[in-house]
Amino acid sequence: MILGLGTDLCPPSRWRHLVTRFGAEKCAHRILHPDEAAYLLAGNRDRLPERLAGRWALREAFGKALGVGLDGWSWKELRYRNGRAHAEGALAGQLAARTIRTIHASVSHDGDTALAVVVLEG
Repeated sequence: MILGLGTDLCPPSRWRHLVTRFGAEKCAHRILHPDEAAYLLAGNRDRLPERLAGRWALREAFGKALGVGLDGWSWKELRYRNGRAHAEGALAGQLAARTIRTIHASVSHDGDTALAVVVLEG
């Protein structure tokens, strides 16, 4: 049974600005699980802003699907890699308490738009 649905759009230009201002490592480690940040930082740095925008949109979409926005959970406990999203730590406990067993997620980029969709299934 579907227990939550969320979508979000984020412009990579916003992340391009943040990466230029604060640096790639600081931006990635601020919002991502350490393994997810390392994965993105090891990739093509020219595509980093669009990938960060996609990951941010994913977190926004997840919060909407959960019904709490960006409050009450750690962004770093949500991991997305190879088209799969996983919850860790306290976030995994929150999902279990709500009988959410599966996170379906998709991230897409086109031009200056990153899109994420999240479905929470119980």
